[in-house]
Amino acid sequence: MANLKKLPANKQSSQQLCQQLSLQLSKQLAVFLRQFFAQQKLANPQLVVALSGGVDSTVLLHALSIAQKTIVFQLSAHHVHHGLSKHADAWADFCRDLCHKLTIPLNLSHVTVNKNNGLGVEATARTVRYAALQTDLNSWLCLAHHQDDQAETLLLQLARGAGVKGLAGMAFVDVNRQFLRPFLGISRAEIEAYATQNKLKFVVDESNSDTQFDRNFMRHKLLPLLQTQYPGVSQTLSRTASHMASANDLLDELAVADAKLAGFESGLNTNTLNKLALSYLSTLSENRINNCLRWWMAQMGLQMPSQQQLQQICQQLMHAKVDANIAIKVSESQTLKRYKQHAYLVDEIPSILPINILWQGEETITLPNNTQLTFSKKMGEGLSLRKIANAKLRIKFREGNERFLPALGRPRRSLKVMLQNAEMPPWQREQLPLIFMDETLVIIPNISVDASLQADHTEVGLTVNCLLT
Repeated sequence: MANLKKLPANKQSSQQLCQQLSLQLSKQLAVFLRQFFAQQKLANPQLVVALSGGVDSTVLLHALSIAQKTIVFQLSAHHVHHGLSKHADAWADFCRDLCHKLTIPLNLSHVTVNKNNGLGVEATARTVRYAALQTDLNSWLCLAHHQDDQAETLLLQLARGAGVKGLAGMAFVDVNRQFLRPFLGISRAEIEAYATQNKLKFVVDESNSDTQFDRNFMRHKLLPLLQTQYPGVSQTLSRTASHMASANDLLDELAVADAKLAGFESGLNTNTLNKLALSYLSTLSENRINNCLRWWMAQMGLQMPSQQQLQQICQQLMHAKVDANIAIKVSESQTLKRYKQHAYLVDEIPSILPINILWQGEETITLPNNTQLTFSKKMGEGLSLRKIANAKLRIKFREGNERFLPALGRPRRSLKVMLQNAEMPPWQREQLPLIFMDETLVIIPNISVDASLQADHTEVGLTVNCLLT
């Protein structure tokens, strides 16, 4: 959304100025929504305003209620009750009354903020708030972040030594999380002018003036000081964040291309989804390796590693001895491992208990370790349905000493050798479900079928695929 241009104060009264800004904000919000709906090919979408009751979210809800008269979409609001302030109940009542007045549905969530988890009240409250807000997968969450918020975010990220991604700040549209920020190009002063013109009431959070919180320090101490020397610095910083966002998009495009050449695929087979070929990465510069690793880890839902952590990861993956057992903890539930010159992100799983499951014709079976088996019937592939008629198939994990017939006229081979030849990582071998007929191993999912039971080209066969972590 383009920045609103303020009218010269000496040519119009304050009331006229507020009226003009209010009209411009409404028009540009309508333009933003129409463009967004067209780009995303949305018809009658559901928009949910994250309503705190403060001036920003109150103006956003009011402006959207006006836009709804000319643009087709469903509108509701969601207020999160943190319980951190003695006024929290009053704020919830205000939001309830506001939505009743505007005839807009309101969802009210109560959350508990752990003040002693070491992450800080500000960060913890934000985390639980977003967790509560992101409950409807079919809606777009509308956030009232504006130009000054963007400037504060950029300064915070600079103070933390963030890279390009962090300095890109917030986006107007976040498709992955389904966030909309229609006011990101509008200043706080312009939003307050809209509230004045439309005589809107709103609540004031007393914690917003507490400069022990990082964002409030930037808002009340640093930005005003910068503005005395550099008028319009919020707009300038917001523009810088936009430039960084463009640079980050280019880096992501490069990472996508590199990850694809390193074997990353976004399909259903997690055996390729979660690995990268180090032989390809070794041909790249250190910067490109780091860029690819960052992007890949983000696709796996991991928090971005620091520069120091990334250097350690790169060093171990690329330069440790070939037979070194690489296992780098990258989150509470995931470990980065190396096997056969590939890097893997591996989910930690509890100890695997024995299973003995009778297959009863299901198309899909999810096992206790979250491994998923898919059964399909295909012409000329898999186990011959004719040859296994009336037989019972059972699903088990390996116990040791299993043998398998991969080809007619040849002796059976040990399962261990079969899995090694298939270059299956050790941690996957233990959790690979196997298909037995009586006591005979007849299918190694994703790898092979017993040669004596293989369907010929004129027969329908049973195939079994396995999704491993």
